Amino acid sequence: MNPTATKIFDAGQCPLCGQANACQICTVAAYKGPCWCAKVKIPEELIAQVPADLRNKACICRACVMKFHRGKAVGAALPKILPGDFYFDGGAMVFTAEYHLRRGYCCDSGCRHCPFETLPAIAT
Repeated sequence: MNPTATKIFDAGQCPLCGQANACQICTVAAYKGPCWCAKVKIPEELIAQVPADLRNKACICRACVMKFHRGKAVGAALPKILPGDFYFDGGAMVFTAEYHLRRGYCCDSGCRHCPFETLPAIAT
């Protein structure tokens, strides 16, 4: 059952889980900068899971997008590492923001150059 089906429609809620979507475009609050979703690829396969009556009316939240990406990433190949995607610092391989953006999601490992907003841990 759609968690938002029994509630009054709110463009600030995720149409998949019913939680706040933190969308800068859908919010009634004053503009606070670019939306988090501008940095993340939202797959068509995930968009297709949004009920037809809510599609293009409310944004999917970051937690649902990241959960989807993590589920697809299990056993999947990561993007090819290109020159300039990382550097070494004290024996640690440090990936750049450009690499993270190409990968398309946050791994929640506390990466130094993660371009994605920090979220509380997501149960998988």
